[in-house]
Amino acid sequence: MKILMTLMGLEIGGAETHVVELSKELRARGYDIVVASSGGVYERELEKSCIRHVTLPLHTKSPSALIKSYKGLERLISREKFDIVHAHARIPAFVCGLLAKKMGFHFITSTHGVYKVDPILTRVSDWGERSIAVSPDVKQYLIDKYRMPSDNIDLTINGIDTKHFSKNIDSNAVKRELGLIGRFRVVCVSRIDTEAAMHAFLLCDAAETLYREIPGFELLIVGGGTAFEALKTRADELNRKAGRALVKLTGARTDVAELIGSADVFVGVSRSALEAMSEEKPVVLAGAQGYIGILTRENEKLAESTNFCCRGEKLPTAGLLADDLRRLHAMTPEERADLGRYNRSVILRGYSVSKMADDYVRAYKKVAFPKYDHGDIVISGYYGFDNMGDDSLLMSIVDGIRTVDPDIGITVLSNKPSETRKLYGVRSVNRVDIPRIAAEMNRAKLLISGGGSLLQDGTSRKSLFYYVTIMRMAKKRGLSLMLLANGLGPLVSESGKRCAAEIMREADRISLREEHSMGIARELGIPDDPKRGPFVSADPAFLMKPTDPLWTDHILAREDIGRDFFLVSIKPGNNFGSGKSANGERPPIETIAADIKKISGKYNLLPVLVPMHPDKDTDITRELAGLIGECRVVRGLSASELCGLLTRASFAVGMRLHMLIFAAAAKTPMIGISYDPKIDAFLDYIGQKKFCLDVRNVAEGELLSAADAVMADREGIAEVLRTVSDRMRRLAASDCEAAVREVKKDCNLL
Repeated sequence: MKILMTLMGLEIGGAETHVVELSKELRARGYDIVVASSGGVYERELEKSCIRHVTLPLHTKSPSALIKSYKGLERLISREKFDIVHAHARIPAFVCGLLAKKMGFHFITSTHGVYKVDPILTRVSDWGERSIAVSPDVKQYLIDKYRMPSDNIDLTINGIDTKHFSKNIDSNAVKRELGLIGRFRVVCVSRIDTEAAMHAFLLCDAAETLYREIPGFELLIVGGGTAFEALKTRADELNRKAGRALVKLTGARTDVAELIGSADVFVGVSRSALEAMSEEKPVVLAGAQGYIGILTRENEKLAESTNFCCRGEKLPTAGLLADDLRRLHAMTPEERADLGRYNRSVILRGYSVSKMADDYVRAYKKVAFPKYDHGDIVISGYYGFDNMGDDSLLMSIVDGIRTVDPDIGITVLSNKPSETRKLYGVRSVNRVDIPRIAAEMNRAKLLISGGGSLLQDGTSRKSLFYYVTIMRMAKKRGLSLMLLANGLGPLVSESGKRCAAEIMREADRISLREEHSMGIARELGIPDDPKRGPFVSADPAFLMKPTDPLWTDHILAREDIGRDFFLVSIKPGNNFGSGKSANGERPPIETIAADIKKISGKYNLLPVLVPMHPDKDTDITRELAGLIGECRVVRGLSASELCGLLTRASFAVGMRLHMLIFAAAAKTPMIGISYDPKIDAFLDYIGQKKFCLDVRNVAEGELLSAADAVMADREGIAEVLRTVSDRMRRLAASDCEAAVREVKKDCNLL
């Protein structure tokens, strides 16, 4: 894969170092990397790794520079044919975004911090096909300020070369060069710009007091920028007062590891703080955006949530810095060494450059699919309706197929084709645009009727007619037809049964979601065939991966979920809501609410309500929340985010089928509230039928009793679900493998 990295410049800075380390790691893995920027001290570092640098004025918004950068990048991209163009700042992203629209290359961005937001900048900012955020708070900023879909933003970290940044680094040369002779040395590495260097000036203010209190106190500040001369003036003043070289400034340098290695204590934020942690240094987190203080086991999660930048925390002062430096000086060498060892363990656990590169490679693979002149697979289903369950089916099918063969061409029939294209990296056409659908089928080899309860007329005969029509179109055009993990029924009408049976007999492969659907297939007279099925498989959503644990932590903090919790999803219909139930008793929602309140009080668990189909579930969820009282309603979750929350939940209560499927995949105990045979069928299939309540006649105390049983045997249930989910994942993956085999059956590759 050939990748162009674009950024403003290569002077000392967190984003700059991030790009250099990423480029070096990807180059070592065999990727062809080119970097374009205005240049700087890190050019030499790239040259050492045989990474070519192209100089363009990407550091300024002046019209002449933008035109020059545009033309230069256009020539470069046209000549080199990059698989990915990757921008790491807003100016490069703006230029690359214009070119992407013109030239059609794959374009992604990385966001290394928060930017000024105004109507003009918001409108012209371009975040590419995907964006990678370096911390959860940056991801939240993109969601809040730029309305980016959460699933279109990947998370990464500032990866550190742990071999280079280690306690074994030799600092003797820089100590001799700089005349470092102090017995308690504080090192700060930062861009010395007006907006970034607040803590460097405050350190000078603290030094004016500390050098009188701490024998051998010495301050070393590394970095250059627009405020360097002002800082030098302040340092010169302090040195005259002290009568010695109390404060030393190095300017911009690339031997940062050696300079950090000379420290007794490090002060700073972001990437430089992580580098110091990797070298086992005690760290005081202080920067222009906030102050956390001495990094410890107790505040490490807080620091992590801000990407070690202290965003949103109180601003630093000279007094705060002086107090924390006094505390560190008062510690024994072993106590400071213990802090350093813990800091190193944090880096090894989650901040290696290898992990960072893995994150980026995954993001690249999501967008760098071939630009097909042909189609291989058309996927039909209930997609583009903002239904979390069906969205998870599509994501899982696409990911499962591409895991087997990343070069497969996929077209999806969707209610929102532009969103589907962007989120899943597929071709997409409107599900009712018959001429376009026919054209896509003429290019394809296989139609997948993808998951869900598509062959049913219990809700609407129109739905059954639509899906059968699409399948018949495919067969008439010579495509193979695969029913992938379909749930059958309910089939109410004789015409519906006949229609479903006829199209199933034409299918080339049938996999069904559970045993119940297999029973319906037999009632319809579908013959068993060892090659075509029907087979009992598993819902593709078992292949869903939870979102990044850091993002799950962020969601819990954002939604003020500060204690143990259980998840609840409900849906309207079946006389569930307010008013009298069918038998004249109080409606099920009141019964369920009363039990949820009892469960919450008995086990000190917070109920967290999730509308999984916002257009349909929001009102009924709001009604339930009003009846419960203390709870949280979490809106706008993606399927992967809900899966992340389920890994932390005590258990789940679900009317929506995919709440139960996600829970099973997460090995989280569940209680189903059945409104449809598919709920009973699924829970029976995974051996959890005893935790199924009937919404039509649920009695007060039933949900509480089920919760009691779950809480009494959570570990045992989780162990059963572990075996179940492993088997289901294998079955779901085998369906995707079968789809690829069907496409390739006439090729010599098999």
